[in-house]
Amino acid sequence: MSKKTQEIRSIFQELGSLQKRIENLKSQAPELEEKNSREIDEISFNLAQNLTKLEFWFNSLYAYNGKSKSVAKKLSSRQNGKKGGRPPKKITLLRQRKTELEEKILPSLEHELKFTDSSLRLEQLPEEIKNAGLELQKIIQELEN
Repeated sequence: MSKKTQEIRSIFQELGSLQKRIENLKSQAPELEEKNSREIDEISFNLAQNLTKLEFWFNSLYAYNGKSKSVAKKLSSRQNGKKGGRPPKKITLLRQRKTELEEKILPSLEHELKFTDSSLRLEQLPEEIKNAGLELQKIIQELEN
């Protein structure tokens, strides 16, 4: 079994256990306390993170499927040529960093800010979030130019 397949299976198992935890908490819905409310927020955050990982692994695992020539590929290639072809590597790297900031780094920092108990970390996180936001704005401006 490949490493990618093992990773996908472990993510599926984790998603299954998170789903069971949510169902258990929902059954206690009338008497939800702040602790349970925080736990539900954390579970939903973990589900979102794992779904992002799962999408990545699926895309990378099956990236080599469909390498055959087809009419759709010819049309797509022709359309890309009309738009100037493949973008420069710098643009590709900027788009990747933008996606990473939007989908992983900023949500993770905001989640940590919401749930951390460390006073030192509470002082550091707003600055890290601000820096990541500034980096994201700079990337967006570069991509627009």
